[in-house]
Amino acid sequence: MNSSFMESYRKNTVVFRNFENMAKLPAIENLAERRAEIVPGAENIWYEYLPESAKKKEKFPLVVQIHGGGNDGRRWADYTIWHKIADREGFMVIYPNSPDYETWKCGDRDIQYVYDLIEKICREYPVDRERISMQGMSNGDMMTLAFTMQHPEVLAAAGYMTGSSPEEMVCDERPVGALPVLQMRGEKDVFFHLPDPLPENYYIYEKRYGMNDLNRFLWQDANGARSIPKLQIRGKNNLLCFEGEKAPVIVWEIKDMGHREPAEGAEMLWETLYRFCRRVDGKIVCELEFAPDETAVAFSTGSLCFLKGGKRIDYTANKDGYPRIFKAAPGEHFAALPLDEMFETPALYAPAELLVAAYGAKLETFEAGDRAQLTFPSGDTLELYSNSPLVLKNGRYTSLKKPCTLLCGQFLIPVGELMREVFGKCVSELEGVMLITDRFAELGRYTARMIRETLGGIQTL
Repeated sequence: MNSSFMESYRKNTVVFRNFENMAKLPAIENLAERRAEIVPGAENIWYEYLPESAKKKEKFPLVVQIHGGGNDGRRWADYTIWHKIADREGFMVIYPNSPDYETWKCGDRDIQYVYDLIEKICREYPVDRERISMQGMSNGDMMTLAFTMQHPEVLAAAGYMTGSSPEEMVCDERPVGALPVLQMRGEKDVFFHLPDPLPENYYIYEKRYGMNDLNRFLWQDANGARSIPKLQIRGKNNLLCFEGEKAPVIVWEIKDMGHREPAEGAEMLWETLYRFCRRVDGKIVCELEFAPDETAVAFSTGSLCFLKGGKRIDYTANKDGYPRIFKAAPGEHFAALPLDEMFETPALYAPAELLVAAYGAKLETFEAGDRAQLTFPSGDTLELYSNSPLVLKNGRYTSLKKPCTLLCGQFLIPVGELMREVFGKCVSELEGVMLITDRFAELGRYTARMIRETLGGIQTL
């Protein structure tokens, strides 16, 4: 065989592909185009998907899909899998075109148009008015917010994808009633109107995350949902549920995602919220039971408490006993170049008392606090030593990547290293917030922000 051919074949280990063009979804068939004058003096266009599974029902739910900017209802139908969920669950989906070319202006005219369109659909089909939901993406997210703030009474639930509305659009307007909502946010959805050039140390996430906060607070206030959030993180999917007196607010963040609609968005909205919600005689009935990950422990630099099982738990009475980031002091090292070797990198340290409160361990200290022993309910015992990475676990020695240390009467542990390396836990850390859990989970930056807010911690970049 030709050796030069084989050599080139072996070297072809990096291939360039356009991932942006690789987002194919199942094709939608039997989509009907409709036209009518709904906005006075205009021909409005929308698209209807009514599966056989819905036609067999006496009444069926309705989902209203609001397209993003630069799009329309027909093209948007190909961006989602709402038709597949509709087939399975037996409901109708409509995809309206915005009255203006590819853009929702989000004013009174657009709001009235969507309201009148829903009324028209309900007159022409046996729609279950108790189960009408809406979802929009980007500019459609903004339109969905505009509609739901004025007409929450029409819907059982609403979903907002990747588009949080800016303060200048919302102004002093607030929702006139409660509504169960789910807000999806991409962790790396950075607001596109950034300063050019960027100032030094500019935090590129602040503008979008501030908008996310505003949109979340609108519904937390309307729904009476200023509770301690329940936390679920499943792989890339970060979910925080703020249960309310009137309705819940769920925030779904996707790790590493930018400004786009997740392929599984319809599935998540239906299974996480929509199927649990009705509006009966004008009142919200939400049978959602959001179970937090009971193994997840989340804490923040600067905070004397942690989050577990939907509860905020204090773990020390020492006002200085909060987690801190320790960084290696500059100085000579045996290597000529910085290698990010384990003693050269920063680490989050927490008092041993955190493990007592979070995991039910018993703590004993010896030798004026230089030696600490932790005994866990499982029977595992650890002996840790100040200024040493050495660990004695169940009578056998191992070590950590960082040493423990004793400062001001606090025995401080590089807790991420300990839980990951000694106990095999999944550990994820961002900007001074750490999550420890029994299953694979990637903490999102905006989720970390909400956890920090809940715990009253301090952001560490």
